[in-house]
Amino acid sequence: MDDLTGLRLAAIAAAKAQPEQTFENPRVGAVIVKADQVLAVGWHERFGGAHAEMNAFHHLDDPRHARGATLYVTLEPCAVRGKVAACAETMLDWGLARVVIGDLDPNPATHGLGVQKLRAAGISVVVLDTDDSRQLNPAFYQYHEQHQPYIQLKLAQSHNGYVSAVRGQRSKITDAVADLDVHRQRARHSAIIVGSETWRIDQPRLTVRGVMLTHRQPQRVVIDRRGRLAHEPAARLKDWLVYTENAQFAQQENVVLMSAGLPGVIADLGRRGMQSVMVEGGPTLITSFLQAQLWHECLIYIADRLLANGVSGVVLPQLPDDIQRIGHTQRKRYINQEVATCLQASRKPLVV
Repeated sequence: MDDLTGLRLAAIAAAKAQPEQTFENPRVGAVIVKADQVLAVGWHERFGGAHAEMNAFHHLDDPRHARGATLYVTLEPCAVRGKVAACAETMLDWGLARVVIGDLDPNPATHGLGVQKLRAAGISVVVLDTDDSRQLNPAFYQYHEQHQPYIQLKLAQSHNGYVSAVRGQRSKITDAVADLDVHRQRARHSAIIVGSETWRIDQPRLTVRGVMLTHRQPQRVVIDRRGRLAHEPAARLKDWLVYTENAQFAQQENVVLMSAGLPGVIADLGRRGMQSVMVEGGPTLITSFLQAQLWHECLIYIADRLLANGVSGVVLPQLPDDIQRIGHTQRKRYINQEVATCLQASRKPLVV
């Protein structure tokens, strides 16, 4: 079996991982091959659980079969103990002859360390710099390479383009099937952002429901430029992170002064360790992010219903990159190609 085929099998395994379960960990797949025979396959299944390499090893009929085998893995094995033991160290006892890696870890703190440990132990290591891991884990790469969160925008609107029937009042747009998909999307993110208008009108919980979580709930964030929420009871905002341009309001607990607009908010969330954020605001907030080019992905849920009149939604000046039918709702997915092109151009050359 050639190395590209082995890595392709590992990528197929990685794609089986559900991003709402892996959370801030990357989706990774691993395959153990010997004499052109696939002996075991594994992938990282959940945040805090065993990594792909360990799952593949545990799927061997006999652990001794790993001796002299080749391990194909989409991302460099971790070299630092975290929630589980470091894979690169554990693998030293398996007797592997070769390890073929799709890409190095983009985290500057651990970049290349797994390769070093394996090679120091006499294991042959090849890094092929494929795009599979990057395509499967855009938020992971964005955060560790650009030191900024990945930004996903989300909006629901009627078939004729309205987000609500009456300004200032909440209108239920999507059905339960689409709502569950939104909860799966939420579960992928470190934080969820709304605007103060959405907070006041919808009173959103912004929690993940109907999905088995293996990690914490996303941090809830509200953008309140003018300080409209300053007189809300403190108990209602205690679990929220609020960004405002109102200096007096910013003196309250969990309230941060917006000194550099939306880019400053995103930068601050990145400093707080938020790897990815979902913006669930109304059309005003969504448009602000679009105009500022502060987005990587946009999901628009178009319900199979009409509203006679109301508040207009958002129209993107590009064709959707993907369209899926979810229950009675059409979900259009847009990728910010301008940002994607800039990120591709800024990729550092592979050094191993």
